[in-house]
Amino acid sequence: MGSVEFWTAVIAGAFALCAPVIFAGLGEIFLERAGGFNVGIEGMMLVGAVCGVAGSLAGGFWIGVLAGIGAGLLLGLILGLATTAGRADIIIVGIALGLLGAGLSTAIYQVLVVGGGNVTAPTQPVWSAQFLSGIPLLGRGLAGAGTLFYLALFLVILSSLVLRYTRFGLRLRAVGDSPQIAADRGLSVSGYRLVAALIAGALAGLGGAAVSLSGIGTFTPGMTGGAGFIALAVVIIARRTPWGLLGGALLFALFNSLALLAQTQDLGLPIEAYQALPYLVTLLILAFASRRHWRRTRLLAVPAAAH
Repeated sequence: MGSVEFWTAVIAGAFALCAPVIFAGLGEIFLERAGGFNVGIEGMMLVGAVCGVAGSLAGGFWIGVLAGIGAGLLLGLILGLATTAGRADIIIVGIALGLLGAGLSTAIYQVLVVGGGNVTAPTQPVWSAQFLSGIPLLGRGLAGAGTLFYLALFLVILSSLVLRYTRFGLRLRAVGDSPQIAADRGLSVSGYRLVAALIAGALAGLGGAAVSLSGIGTFTPGMTGGAGFIALAVVIIARRTPWGLLGGALLFALFNSLALLAQTQDLGLPIEAYQALPYLVTLLILAFASRRHWRRTRLLAVPAAAH
């Protein structure tokens, strides 16, 4: 395989793999903009993945997508009510939901396969954009990226417009940036945070459904493989912006695609090294971003101390 063909294949794989992180990350952006933080994304995605399979078995791919969204929405409601009406610590609730989601998804799967064996549900429909295939390097991937990738791209555009230009987006950001001022001006801080938690849960569930229904059409315990934590890290790196999230998700998916290709090609290193590469790169970028933020905070604090 020539170098151009190799990288074309890697990029094509990245387009096909990035949707789950984009969906989950968009939900986290809305929640963080409202002043929240969800460490339970992984559990929400697992429940969305198994419910996506169950729904797809019952009524086809789009019913599976709606089932994944509904499952995530329910967990998002629990997160929102527990942290607003119940005033529980959002980190503890997130951890609990992560553990609940992991166990619940396995239990639901065991019900699905109660007769033994495996189940295979209808997956995303083929939507081939052949008019894009002539673009060098990117064309092959864009032409065959699949329905979920273009749904993710649409939601990135929509989320960016909502957060920047709509009344809801501006009020949501105000609640996250200055909750006391927002409350003094008549905004319901708990109400906006509850809505943000619902959005976060629904999109995490959609991300889980994207994992199970993008190509394999089945569920295995833990199949998200840390995608929820990756989404959380990418949101931090992207500074809570939808377009930054898109770039970070594509970068992670690029290394993930390279790891998958390493299983069929001799690339000079053990397969395990390539499998660890996406997580290592994400960790390094996150450490760099954290250090940069720490240095900026320190520099801003020096003039204030001088006065």
